[in-house]
Amino acid sequence: MRTAWVGRVSHLALPLLAAAAYGFAIGAGKNLTYAWRSAVKFPLLLLGTALLCGLSTTVAARFVGAPLPFAAVQRTSSALLRSLAVLLGSTSPPVLLLARTSPLPGPRDLGGYPLFVGLNMVLVAIAGLLAVQRQHQLLVRDHALSRQQALVLVGLWLLLYLLVGGQLAFWLRPFFGIASLTGAPPFALGSEPTVTGATNFYEVVWQFVIGQDPGDYMRAR
Repeated sequence: MRTAWVGRVSHLALPLLAAAAYGFAIGAGKNLTYAWRSAVKFPLLLLGTALLCGLSTTVAARFVGAPLPFAAVQRTSSALLRSLAVLLGSTSPPVLLLARTSPLPGPRDLGGYPLFVGLNMVLVAIAGLLAVQRQHQLLVRDHALSRQQALVLVGLWLLLYLLVGGQLAFWLRPFFGIASLTGAPPFALGSEPTVTGATNFYEVVWQFVIGQDPGDYMRAR
């Protein structure tokens, strides 16, 4: 019994520590205040996303006809986020090195900040794809789902996590050391508008799709 309890604790502790390590690395590009805050917020982001999506992941499984009980859905769907956390945590040493060695923003340019953020977005995308591929294989192997069923189900889970996690990340921002902010901003900016006036994650995505220039918003104020 004690061995099982230790196993459950380590099963949860590893992805949380990995997420904290990655959060620290991405926040270290600004200063240690950002680093420690992101080390706390990134695990909160993953845990919050898993909890908020708990029921909807089961509904998605029923939608594709997957005969999985509630507990099995929670274990399997949450494993996707655990895989993502561990994969990102494994990249924290080079990310931290890049964060501390990138050119600092100056009065006329953003230095290495855009490249740093862009590279991390690529890392998150790659880690997400690898986590999805692993969960697809596990659903086929352990739960006797067809490849098509498993692919649709994992795709629905990923979409739910993006919609919910994206909004939660918006509320918990900043994670990266935002070059335009001075000093130490609040722990979370919540629904405070971005430089383009967006007050939620979905507005940010829409502005990106239509190619809105932040300068247009600033000139209109």
